[in-house]
Amino acid sequence: NFTRLTWQQMLSAVHCIHEERVIHGDLKPANFLFVRGTLKLIDFGIAKAMNDDTTNIYRDSHIGTLNYMSPEAIVDTGSGVDGVRMKCGKASDIWSLGCILYQMVYGRTPFANLHMVQKLQAIINPNYKIKFPDILEEDAVDAMRQCLRRNPQERPPIVGQGGLLNEHQFLNSNRRNTRS
Repeated sequence: NFTRLTWQQMLSAVHCIHEERVIHGDLKPANFLFVRGTLKLIDFGIAKAMNDDTTNIYRDSHIGTLNYMSPEAIVDTGSGVDGVRMKCGKASDIWSLGCILYQMVYGRTPFANLHMVQKLQAIINPNYKIKFPDILEEDAVDAMRQCLRRNPQERPPIVGQGGLLNEHQFLNSNRRNTRS
């Protein structure tokens, strides 16, 4: 299925930059490009490199595309001297990948129906329930739910224990679960 194959290639591309200790920070469909049948990740305009001893980077401003922006990229963490630096790590890119998968499945992003201020509030509000209308592919919904957890520590890694690419049933046919 095209959605599964495309998302798998997106995960692989993002995993490659994470292995090089780079956080993209602005993942969206327009930043992926098919070149001779292979998906490539482009536009590293706001990407940040991480030091070997860090797991998150700090950004000085709210830059990114709101429909794909993680809660932690929006919320002021207050960790900078001026109180405006935001802590973003690999989990921020995972959130964005979840928004992209949601758009691939439903034809819109999770917060597309909201105006900007409502959208900002909904993204960061753990009490705002993201709607997952019925689809036959339960495993796709599970992958989206995991990626779109408000707490970044609760989001799955791309690879590793509970990894989206190597263990999640949506991308591993021997564990696939669909409704009849």
